[in-house]
Amino acid sequence: MEQDTSAQRSMTDVLAELGVTVTAEGKARARARLQEADARRDHTTRAAFLAEIRSRPAAA
Repeated sequence: MEQDTSAQRSMTDVLAELGVTVTAEGKARARARLQEADARRDHTTRAAFLAEIRSRPAAA
């Protein structure tokens, strides 16, 4: 399944259409949480894990 990327609407516009209030403060908190999560992630170990499971034969 592919995501339709042809629409040029921002996430803020999409959420506003759904009735979700978006503030600059909320966006800053979300950005900080994403950065913190990225800092906790071990990219080398994740890459090794993905390489290992991708090399396994597919289940029947």
